Amino acid sequence: MLLLLNLERLPVQQPTETEKNSSLNYCSVLTRKSAEPLAGTAPYARHFVFITWPKKYWQYEALESKGGFPQGLKKWMKEQSVVNGKISIRLISRAGLSQDKVNIFIYPEKQCYSNVMPSQIPAVLESYFRDGITAAFSPAAIEGEQIFICTHGRHDKCCAKFGQELADKMRYHVLRQKSAVEVWDSSHLGGHRFAATMIDFPTGRAYGHLSADEVPNYLASRKAAQVYGPAYRGSVFLSGLEQVAEAYVRHFCFMRKWLCQPQIRKVENLTEETFRCFAVFHNAESSVDIQKHIPDEMAFTFKLKGFESPSGCDALEEPQLRNCWELESS
Repeated sequence: MLLLLNLERLPVQQPTETEKNSSLNYCSVLTRKSAEPLAGTAPYARHFVFITWPKKYWQYEALESKGGFPQGLKKWMKEQSVVNGKISIRLISRAGLSQDKVNIFIYPEKQCYSNVMPSQIPAVLESYFRDGITAAFSPAAIEGEQIFICTHGRHDKCCAKFGQELADKMRYHVLRQKSAVEVWDSSHLGGHRFAATMIDFPTGRAYGHLSADEVPNYLASRKAAQVYGPAYRGSVFLSGLEQVAEAYVRHFCFMRKWLCQPQIRKVENLTEETFRCFAVFHNAESSVDIQKHIPDEMAFTFKLKGFESPSGCDALEEPQLRNCWELESS
């Protein structure tokens, strides 16, 4: 059964009481007030690389960090992205971390290099992306799950405030639930105006404007293998219109309490300012009546709309006009 819909724009997540009472000198608060959509704002890359490094050494540009971190990785990342598809390298940290030896996590391949000397980081990455897995540097498979939350205060103060609050609360609830998921502080993930931002791996689901108070609800959705709709930005493994469509469709399912796994089957441009996607739904096994009414397929239409928001906390008085996709009104 194919169901065609023109949908009202999904409700925008409203500021929490804490944010309402705080100073408006935060780009994240102003962006939320602007109602700029989250859908389709996830940072895309073909490969994500996370390197452990103590946060006290992070600089504004993470790959120019101190404490003996090897220089030149930013240039290498740009050059290799041309050859291997976009590569995104980020630093991660947590309490008690040393820079004597590092771990390197690579997604979506789910590979990990352990106990790497800092001076060997460039050689390990060069070997992996140029030569593949070699005897000299052999990774192990990542068996667990990891959550990376941007707390990069030297890049933007929103990440220090909202990101750190989220990271602390996430660790508390994960520990309380005796979950095996690892929670890491991360350097800039992209889009600090959406702080707090995070990426959940291995799914690659990115979130923004996720408050510390929402952590229990987020973890409940995660446990059910569903996205947490109100804060979902999209999949970091999808780009362009496909990412926009996937994010909105999953949000649509969340708001209707549909326990399913939607799949974007087709995306097509209608005009320069509109596009349409078709989504199919794979229902989860459930006795709940609402599950029985999930259609096999639906069509969604989207339209460009302008939103003004600051690019960061250092440009609060200079909002930028951004053309964003939203679900078209009926």
